[in-house]
Amino acid sequence: MEEINEPFDPKMILERIGYSLYQIFQDITPIEYHSKLEDLRQRYIKHFQSLDISYISLLPEVSETLSIIKKRGFMQAIATNKTATEAERILSELKVSNYFDEMAGFMTVDKPKPDPDMILYLLDKLEIKKNETVFVDDTGIGLTAGIKAGVITIGITTGNNTLQQIQKVRPDTVINRLSELPRLLA
Repeated sequence: MEEINEPFDPKMILERIGYSLYQIFQDITPIEYHSKLEDLRQRYIKHFQSLDISYISLLPEVSETLSIIKKRGFMQAIATNKTATEAERILSELKVSNYFDEMAGFMTVDKPKPDPDMILYLLDKLEIKKNETVFVDDTGIGLTAGIKAGVITIGITTGNNTLQQIQKVRPDTVINRLSELPRLLA
C-alpha cells in the first residue's frame, strides 16, 4: 500500500485473512486500482518471497500430528489461496511438505476460496468421496468452501479468526489444537 501511496489499517488486512490477494486488494484499494489487481498481487508476492522464511513457524504439535495422520494411512492435501508453488516453498522450509499428497492453490482452479473449486479439484485428483473427506481450516472463508464442497468441516481456532467467526459459518465441529484431530478420524 505504501508503494501506491495509499493508507491502510493493518486491521483491514487481518479481517481478510483467508481471502485471495485479488479480493483483499479489491476490498482495500480505491476503485482506480481494481484494473491493476494482478500487478498489486505480483508486487505483494515479490515482497513476500523476499522475506526470510524464519519468521514463519509451525504451531506446536503440527508436525507430529501430520505424521500420526499419515502413518494411519490417511491422505492429506492442502487447499490454499496462496499459489501452490508458494505454499510448497513454505512447507518445504518447514520440513512438512512430505506429509501432503496433493495441493491446490490460487492458480490451480478458476475460483479461490470461499468457492469450493479447490476442494472439489483435490477430491477428483485424489479420487476421494465427499463423505470420506475431512476439511480443516482456521478461517470462515476456508470453512465456507468446505461446506459448499459438501465435505465434513472442522474449524480450528489456531489462526486469526475468533471462535465466534468460525462458529458463524457452522462447521461440523471445532477444535482448538491440531493434535485433537487424530481422535476425530475413524
